Amino acid sequence: MENLLLIFACLGLGFVFKKISIFPKNTHKGINTYIIWVALPCLALVYIPKLELSVSLIWLALMAWIVFGLSILFFKVMSSIFKWNRQTEGCLVLACGLCNTSFVGFPLLEFLYNSKKPLQYAIVCDQAGSFLVVATVGLVVAMSYGGDKPTAKIILKKLFYFPPFLAFLVALVILPFGGIEQFFAYFLSEINGLGQLGVTLENVLIKLAAPLVILALFSVGLQIEFSKENLRLLNPFFFGLLYKLFFAPLVIYFLYLITFAEKNLAFDVGVLEAAMAPMVTGVLLAQEYKLNPKLGSFLLAIGIPLSILTVYLWYLFLS
Repeated sequence: MENLLLIFACLGLGFVFKKISIFPKNTHKGINTYIIWVALPCLALVYIPKLELSVSLIWLALMAWIVFGLSILFFKVMSSIFKWNRQTEGCLVLACGLCNTSFVGFPLLEFLYNSKKPLQYAIVCDQAGSFLVVATVGLVVAMSYGGDKPTAKIILKKLFYFPPFLAFLVALVILPFGGIEQFFAYFLSEINGLGQLGVTLENVLIKLAAPLVILALFSVGLQIEFSKENLRLLNPFFFGLLYKLFFAPLVIYFLYLITFAEKNLAFDVGVLEAAMAPMVTGVLLAQEYKLNPKLGSFLLAIGIPLSILTVYLWYLFLS
């Protein structure tokens, strides 16, 4: 209960501070910069190298690709039934086809399990899954619905200008050694005074990543918006959240049942990450290409708080 209250407290404080005139505007951009450029890379460098290679990691990475691929089909069918325009369809694919695996997923998983252990699997879902999807096929979809032509140069630039992805690549290099501590010990153990450098560096990275949970939730709270005009968007809004919060994790759950040898923490994390709220980055990408911006904001405003409840219900179901 304490962890659940803390989640709502962080979101609520962010929402309240946004309404106070003396509070600096666009504060969330500064917070997001720290999260993206410091906290997430540090988290990747600390926890990914400690993963044990297994088939389950592949399925964790595939989760986001499956959810996004199914969303294209799902919203194409819904669009033909309800006669939505291409802007609405594109917005739903980018917002609800992409999972909020980091800004909401990381803190929510840590609070639910009262441990950082789920984060080592959540990072795989985020970096090898959600981020790669939004930076590659997500960008292609956005440009296609927005009328532009995607190029390989643009996509590669997006990838290699994103610090968490670069940290993810470095972490993969360290992975065979079992962690930063072991990596430095392997190369520097014979040099006096440098044998403990890996331990020191890992502790520094852990402390730099520590504010991630609170800052991410506070930032999300700052970005939540409500408007009376949203009532006109109830039809696509309903089916968007129905897919994101219920149908997508249900599909992943049954796929995992078939492919996982046994239900374990990796299994649970994959399903819970699939059940997370619509992705903030996906909505921003949709807005950049003028794909029904109001619907995107509405999905975040309701979808993020609502997902805390629905993810908790999925957590109880998996327990």
